Amino acid sequence: MKKRPYRGKSFYNLIGAFFIVTLICSGAILGQYLHTADQERKQLEKSYDSMVEKSMANTEATLSYYQKTSELLSETKGIDQLAKADVIPRDSEEVEAFFNNYVWTCRLNLPSFEQPMFLYFRNSGRSFGNGDAYGDPVADHIITDVMDMDMSTWNRLMETGDSAVAEIIRDPNMDFARFFFVREVYPGVVWLIGNEDSQISETLSYYYLPEGSQTIFITQNNRMISSDPDGETAGLPITYEEVRSWEERERLEWNGIPYFVYHQGFANETLQQVIVIPDNNARDGFEMVLTTLLATLLVSLLVGGGFSYLFAHKLYKPLEELMDALPSETNEKKGPNEFRILNSTVQELYNRAKSYEAQLSTQSELLTNSLLTRLVIGEIQISPDILEALRRGGFPVECSQYIVFLIHIDEAEERETNTLLPEAETVSLLKQTCRSFFLNRGCAAYVVRCQGLYAGVADMTDCSIEDAAVCAEDIRHFMDSELQTSISVAISGMHKQISELHEAYNEAMQVVEYSLLAGEYNLVSAYDSIANVLSEGYGSKDFLGKTNKLVNIIQSGNFVQATALVREIAQEFTAHRPASLTLGQMQYSYLTDAILLSLYDSVADPQVLRELDCDNYLRKAHGMDSLGRRASHIFTSLEERRVRSQPQERRIEQITQYIEENYQDINLSAGAVAERFHMSLPVLSTLFKQELNIGFLDYLHKYRIERAKDLILHTDHTIGDISAMVGYANSITMNRAFKRYEGVTPGWYRQKK
Repeated sequence: MKKRPYRGKSFYNLIGAFFIVTLICSGAILGQYLHTADQERKQLEKSYDSMVEKSMANTEATLSYYQKTSELLSETKGIDQLAKADVIPRDSEEVEAFFNNYVWTCRLNLPSFEQPMFLYFRNSGRSFGNGDAYGDPVADHIITDVMDMDMSTWNRLMETGDSAVAEIIRDPNMDFARFFFVREVYPGVVWLIGNEDSQISETLSYYYLPEGSQTIFITQNNRMISSDPDGETAGLPITYEEVRSWEERERLEWNGIPYFVYHQGFANETLQQVIVIPDNNARDGFEMVLTTLLATLLVSLLVGGGFSYLFAHKLYKPLEELMDALPSETNEKKGPNEFRILNSTVQELYNRAKSYEAQLSTQSELLTNSLLTRLVIGEIQISPDILEALRRGGFPVECSQYIVFLIHIDEAEERETNTLLPEAETVSLLKQTCRSFFLNRGCAAYVVRCQGLYAGVADMTDCSIEDAAVCAEDIRHFMDSELQTSISVAISGMHKQISELHEAYNEAMQVVEYSLLAGEYNLVSAYDSIANVLSEGYGSKDFLGKTNKLVNIIQSGNFVQATALVREIAQEFTAHRPASLTLGQMQYSYLTDAILLSLYDSVADPQVLRELDCDNYLRKAHGMDSLGRRASHIFTSLEERRVRSQPQERRIEQITQYIEENYQDINLSAGAVAERFHMSLPVLSTLFKQELNIGFLDYLHKYRIERAKDLILHTDHTIGDISAMVGYANSITMNRAFKRYEGVTPGWYRQKK
């Protein structure tokens, strides 16, 4: 008699219950659909919140520039005398000096110096613009003729107090609005800075805000500026007090259209920024649920019965056979969970397959990146095995001609960016961008991270070097316009053999170094176009490396080490002059600019730098030796000022605390401590003798011996272990120091105590 196949739960009960199961599954699908819709909406609102936060932060940053500049203007040399003067002559040397300081402060602290700004002295009625030092914006009718502002409005703004106030001016004579930030920066001196409608629109409209969104500025007098003056919401029926009464995030409706509305106060709550985003996905929740439920029920009624029969007669039998075919340990206990057993088994096999596939893909890509990086820098040579590994990783090894290109993210762009992408995301983004643009021209490209740059190889079988330059220019323009990232691209000459990868990489690297020396950024440069210049000798990596090291040292405030390094650079330049006069001039200019930029990025006080007149002082140098001496003089002056400004007692406390925290470090020495606190060894020795009446080494040894005595008495560690724990290289060194300061050896000390 043939054995009846096992069917789990009653086969006939399963057929009868399947229709109910279908309804339950339909309900679960409905619930999941509604949950997914709700999650998508929450995610959308979260993205809106992030967009608005960036916009508000931009406004806050702009106003903070204005606030900081207004505070610095109050400290401008000569402002107190001009504020009290009844008459300010135009041809006075004091006025010219003050105006130069005023312009210097604004240029140094404002993102742009082109916007209208005025400094008004109430006592004399004299005002300064941001143009000619001898002009008067009021007397020369710039305020009335150019700015279209009547004098009554001007006079009202000049009565502003020392609290920052935001104003929006819409006079009858003006066919556009202007936004102004006004503050009395010194008793009797008022500073005003503003923007026009078009400038405000460009500043406030972000490409990442959804279509139809709008940013609005509204002040206490209910005057508004909109980022979209002609939009549907340009004339929203809102008032300043109404905006202040809102929560930070509201959902309002105008003209039958729902909006997400955000607002934030600025400039001592005299200005409210309002951002409105249309809620295009708003739907009636009850109607959506009812419609979906009816559709689910209808499908269940039509399909449930027929699918139950199909399941019983067509699908269940293979499942029975599959259950019987499972391994014995899986099939020992049959029951109602047979479908779960099958599902978990199949899912486990699927997950294993996906895991293996992902591992193989990742390992292949990592191997390809590693091999290509080592090939271009010349660590390894090409071989059949390497070619096969590159081919599996997607690298175009069969190209008949190719170029190597290097992408360098400009340092100026990196300093201005608030937040940089993680390296993995940056590499992925550049890979996608380069592949996309090169593929549009029929070329394949592969990009890896290599020695601080992004190195790429492009298959130019059907393209020319001019096509590569055009493609690189498109990539540079895309990164600059869409991602606000300034890059430079260097292109090698055309090569035909994969074995020449290292040679092509060196050509592109020569172009990079030439661009750095020439101060050329945000450009696409090809080896062929500057080959004649490079053939004369383009300098050395050692010069660039030491200059970059000097920049880092200056920015960290270590002016003692900076003095020694700049002299070393000047001496090497004199001993090994560049191959051409042009290159020598480039290196001289590059070093001068690097010193000046790093000084203004360092911890040095900007006022001190202005007093030293660093810019004019360095640029008047005659030759590299003169530049080195002048830079050393500036570094010495800055170090002396810092030493004088820091109390000796505070300095010795900091040093002794540092010793107590790092005494276990075997490499702790007088030289390391002196470098850590930016002082010379003689200064460190004198400081210890004056303040503690003891030498540095004696203090360090005594402190280590005290810690060792405590460990000897209260632990079971060996003398050798204790010597390492308190910072000695070996027990012999500690034994000598212990006997010197305690008169006995560590072993004797333990026995007697």
